[in-house]
Amino acid sequence: MIYILAPIGIGKTSLAKILAHDLHTKAFLEKPEKIPLLNSFYENGNISREMKAFAVQIEFLDYRYEQLLEGMFLKQEGMNNTVYDSSLISDGIMSRNLYNRGEFPEVLYKDYLRLNNVMQRNVAGHPFMGPDLIVYLEAPFERMLSNISLRGRKMETNDPKLKEYYHSVWQIYQDWYNSYGDTPTMKIDMKNIDFVNNKTDQNSVLDAVEDELVNLGKLTKKEVDKLKQRRHQ
Repeated sequence: MIYILAPIGIGKTSLAKILAHDLHTKAFLEKPEKIPLLNSFYENGNISREMKAFAVQIEFLDYRYEQLLEGMFLKQEGMNNTVYDSSLISDGIMSRNLYNRGEFPEVLYKDYLRLNNVMQRNVAGHPFMGPDLIVYLEAPFERMLSNISLRGRKMETNDPKLKEYYHSVWQIYQDWYNSYGDTPTMKIDMKNIDFVNNKTDQNSVLDAVEDELVNLGKLTKKEVDKLKQRRHQ
């Protein structure tokens, strides 16, 4: 399993699609319409975030767990290296940010953490040791804001005060990356990379990720050489 982690709007979904296509595997993508409370979570700044934090995170928890169950089943059936643009890890980061901001009541936050941890430790009776690789996308805060604006989701752009909230999201991901060490992790600096519109950049990112999968024993060098040859033709 490969997790793509990054703050909002950095390119997680795009990379998950590109990587899954190249590896001939499945991409598990976040679909905002599957989280009914998400619009109301954004609608009234810190007031609605505090009111909806627990309920929204429980909706995400249920959704992610279903994806994780399917991913574990596919792995048992021989489909390795499934790709996820969001995960229980990223949900935990976002929840921690809300708690730090005083927007996730402590009692409810502790309940959420307990559920999140239980779900990550055991998936349908199978011990889960976490993803095989986390790909972390790092980008300047200004690029994050630009990308959020460009994708044009009304709930994410209708309040100018969201800029301060977004900065806290950006910062906590920086802090997470600098302190995390539970599973293999690699960083891609997005400052001067456009893997969506620039084929050279796309190939460079795919090469880096797939080389790391070789190092981890999740792909063979022969398999990756074939992938590279096909892409660079």
